[in-house]
Amino acid sequence: MTLSRSLIHLKKGIPFLICLFLILLAQTPAFFITSVPFLFIPIFYFAIFRPGLLNDYAVFVLGLFADLIGRTPVGLWAFIFVLLFFVARLNRLFLGGLRFDKLWLVFAVFSAVALMLRLLLFFLCAGTVVPGGFLVGQYVVLNLLYPLGVMLCGRLDNWIEVDS
Repeated sequence: MTLSRSLIHLKKGIPFLICLFLILLAQTPAFFITSVPFLFIPIFYFAIFRPGLLNDYAVFVLGLFADLIGRTPVGLWAFIFVLLFFVARLNRLFLGGLRFDKLWLVFAVFSAVALMLRLLLFFLCAGTVVPGGFLVGQYVVLNLLYPLGVMLCGRLDNWIEVDS
C-alpha cells in the first residue's frame, strides 16, 4: 500500500520535473527554438485545470532556477512565472469554461504581456535591451506550439489522474 502511495506522489511530481527539463532545454545554445519560454504553457495549463500539481511555491522555485541557470537578474523569471500563475489561477473558473480557441487567445494575450514585462524588467535590471525581433519570434513560436503543449499537459494530467 505504501509503495502505491509513493508512486502516486512521484507521479504528481512529474509536472515539476518536466518544467525543470524545459528550463534546461531553454539554455541549450544550439537552436533559436530552445530559447522560447515553453514553461508558460504548463504554468498556464496547471494553474487553470490542476493547480495542485504545480503550486505557487513550485512555480517560484522554477523561476529562481531559471534565473540562476539563465544568468538573468535573480527574481526576474520568478516574478513573471508567479504572476502568470496567480492571474491564471484567480481566473480559473472563467478560463476553465472557455472553448479552446478562446483560451488560446487569452494565452496569447498573457504571453505577450509576460514577454513585454520581461523585456521591461530586464532593461531596468540589466540595462541592456533584448532585440525586438528575437522576442517577436519567441512569441510566435510559443503561441504556434500552444496546442501541442496543452495536448501534452492534458495527457499527462489524465495519466496522473488515473491512479490518484
